[in-house]
Amino acid sequence: MATKVFQKYRYDIALESGAGAHLVAWVTGLMVFFMTLAFAVNIGLASVTQKWVSGLSDSITVELRAPAPEKDGDKQDSGARKSLDEKIKALVALGGKHNAVSAARALEDAEVRKLIEPWLGSAMPADLPLPVLIDMKITPDADLAALKKDILKIAPTATVDTHDDTLQDVSTLVNTARIFVMMLSGVIMLLAVVAISGIVRAKLAIHHPEVETLHMIGAHDEYIARQFRHHTLKGTLKGAIVGVGAMLGTLYVVGRTTRSIDSAILPDISLSSAEWGMLVAAPVIIGTMIAHFTAQTTVLGALRRMD
Repeated sequence: MATKVFQKYRYDIALESGAGAHLVAWVTGLMVFFMTLAFAVNIGLASVTQKWVSGLSDSITVELRAPAPEKDGDKQDSGARKSLDEKIKALVALGGKHNAVSAARALEDAEVRKLIEPWLGSAMPADLPLPVLIDMKITPDADLAALKKDILKIAPTATVDTHDDTLQDVSTLVNTARIFVMMLSGVIMLLAVVAISGIVRAKLAIHHPEVETLHMIGAHDEYIARQFRHHTLKGTLKGAIVGVGAMLGTLYVVGRTTRSIDSAILPDISLSSAEWGMLVAAPVIIGTMIAHFTAQTTVLGALRRMD
């Protein structure tokens, strides 16, 4: 007769029946759900920050005042427009010629309008005067102070934005949010420890006569603790899998929703294979370890007090 490689665990205590038999699974499922959410937010914030910082730290933006609408026969307006065009050409020509600028280009009106649209709305007037924006890619060792002086020589009224204030604000905001998320994760794990410990204590109280009987026939504390530990770990794995599955479904729905929103404010967040693996595995591993050690410590402590 063939021997079964994996046999069903046999309990000497009726832990699989009665009230609260699956309570550990529910608690762990909720813990893993919120932990996965916290990890996803943390990874997403890190991805957004990297994209924003990399997109802003290697470039500067030169803004020229919006040209006034031309009037028929107005030579003054035509001269101002010609002067503006000359300044744009001179600034774009810095790309490749200036030792601090690797490339430069003037943004099209459609690109400028798309940048302004999230704040003014899509119903902005078609004849709205738009500023002229020139995007300059700078070299790694660029002298920004000298570059700014050279730009102002060409266009004295230009505004040069090096994005330093924006980068500092983004960094401060994201770091604060990530610290808050990590603190929230810690609180969730602490609550899970308290909840699982309470469930195990309640189980011990419910099955106290059975535990006493096992003690009387010579069962060691470790043997009894193994029963509770196995039951808790089994419920934890079930809850962890359900919690991760529910969180992945939530992320899928959120991703589908944000992709349908055409806005320059919402960045495109994509995770690598390693980040997806960590997002799925880390909460399950942490959740099962928390449940395992909490059950072990709680049961052994309670049994010592019963001796």
